[in-house]
Amino acid sequence: MKLALSLLLVTLALCCSDANAKVCPALHNEARSFLLDIKPLFYSILKTFPAPEPAYHSTMAVKYCVDQMSFSDRHKIYDVVEAIVKKCNQ
Repeated sequence: MKLALSLLLVTLALCCSDANAKVCPALHNEARSFLLDIKPLFYSILKTFPAPEPAYHSTMAVKYCVDQMSFSDRHKIYDVVEAIVKKCNQ
């Protein structure tokens, strides 16, 4: 088992060496909207992604919970997300 796992990791490293960690702009926009925008605006951004209807409803339920936090706390979380995005996009 250990040999198989090692072989898998080496194979992935050789085959996926061109991979990068850059954040997709659409994902970055969606994360910003999730934390900072009002629900109708976030929903319009969310609908640009093809997903089943229950996925939209569950995401909006989580958005409702996030909106219960103060805006300053949400902005602090977004600042951390922004720092990670900048680090990954270097």
